[in-house]
Amino acid sequence: MFEYFSISGLRWGWDALRSGWRFWNRNNRQLTPAQKLALRQKWKDTFHDRIYIHEEKGYGLDAIMRDMRRIDEYPGADGKSKKISSWFRFGLVGTYERGFLALLFIGTLVEDPKSGKWRYADWKNREEGEKFFRIGYVPYEFVESVDWNGDIYYNNPHVFCYFDGIRGTPYERISYCQTFMIDKHTYYKEMFADDEIRKNSKAHGLKWFG
Repeated sequence: MFEYFSISGLRWGWDALRSGWRFWNRNNRQLTPAQKLALRQKWKDTFHDRIYIHEEKGYGLDAIMRDMRRIDEYPGADGKSKKISSWFRFGLVGTYERGFLALLFIGTLVEDPKSGKWRYADWKNREEGEKFFRIGYVPYEFVESVDWNGDIYYNNPHVFCYFDGIRGTPYERISYCQTFMIDKHTYYKEMFADDEIRKNSKAHGLKWFG
């Protein structure tokens, strides 16, 4: 009798776990490797060419990120939601092997003299640091469509994405990067992971990258 209830309990627990997993991931698309490859091939050259044409002309390319599941919230904004905004501005600054780079913020980091770990600079106390770029890495398979001409509110490109990345964002990862130049083009080198910097900064009571 004990063995019967134990096995039944394990089965019930496993079924509940699977149901919970399906519930929390009900909005995430499940793409096959072939579908991912097709989307990467579809968008790779388009993003690359647009970005570098603007760079060669000497100016950046601002864009609007739009959440496909909340497209009707634009151009308004839900200030009460704890989720990432359904639309926001970013800098379209480069590409990587699976997608494009979204410039989110520019600020400074410092290497803590005691721990040797990098963290936000304490700008309130005028602490000086090194310049870093906070970059979101957006896979091409998250992209549904792009309106390169914009609209009556913002004539920047509108990138319509599925926010299927980390913490309900369009990013598979976020990193702090520094730049270097090759043949007059700017490239972004990943230096630190976002979670690492946030953890180190929180230990010093610092919340803002600026």
